[in-house]
Amino acid sequence: MVIPVLDGGRVFAEQMRALAGQKRTPLEIVVVDSGSRDESVDTALEYGARVIEIRKEDFDHGATRNLGIEHTHGEFVVLLTQDATPTSPEFIDSIVAPFEDPNVAGVYGRQLPRPDCDVVTARNLNGWLTGREDARRMRLPEDGLERLAPMERYQLCVFDSVCCALRRRCWEEIPYERTSFGEDVTWGREALSRGWTLAYEPTASVVHSHRRSILYEFERTRECHALLHRLFGVSTLPRARNIPAAWSGTLANDVSHAWRHAPRGVERWRQVARAAGLGLTSPIAQHLGMRDAMREQRDSLGARDTRS
Repeated sequence: MVIPVLDGGRVFAEQMRALAGQKRTPLEIVVVDSGSRDESVDTALEYGARVIEIRKEDFDHGATRNLGIEHTHGEFVVLLTQDATPTSPEFIDSIVAPFEDPNVAGVYGRQLPRPDCDVVTARNLNGWLTGREDARRMRLPEDGLERLAPMERYQLCVFDSVCCALRRRCWEEIPYERTSFGEDVTWGREALSRGWTLAYEPTASVVHSHRRSILYEFERTRECHALLHRLFGVSTLPRARNIPAAWSGTLANDVSHAWRHAPRGVERWRQVARAAGLGLTSPIAQHLGMRDAMREQRDSLGARDTRS
């Protein structure tokens, strides 16, 4: 098992306790710590994990996970983020069960919102592919990805290293790419393109959600949509003139949902304000992310033309 950590705090300790209670033992746990200033390293050592320490500036979503996997020995490697807490003692058994099919390269599990999650985020998590109740197998169509619509390509290749497991032989063939974002879906796309199968196993579930700032969500959405355009051609808001309509629809949907379902009092107003802020900023971020990817593609073609 590999867990990248930076100042994991109370939630990381909660995760380690859940792993200590797994029915499948012993577990080989490798923690890659990138400069924690809290008690995370001590917590990892307390629960018998092997700790590899790197500098904060050396962290990379793909390369750091590769480093951790290199220090494990099992046929299958489970990966978690530091804030993904398994919900049952059978978590490890559940997430490796689909590997009985020798064509399965990787498995990802279900993510459930934390009790303090705002109601709009909880709804979105439960409605996304990582929140489904039914198991799924993903294989490349006979005519390849290109015949699919962009969003269909993306949904076929979804893989999530918040909670996943890899077959070591496949990882040796396809290590994670060095990247600041999206190492998991990039890996999933490559695994499918080489003829492997991906699996979603909902009985392997973790509790995982965030309460992040609107600015953070803006930057993350922008980076996400740049990646989705590069990999799959996804363009949710191809023209700036579409943004006002997206504002209207998102605000009406999310703000009303927050008002109806959030706890009464100050918390309701907090969640309504957050839904309104994200409703205004997310469409802009989606459009800018697509433009970022298109600009990169133009610059790359221009540089290629210059060299030729």
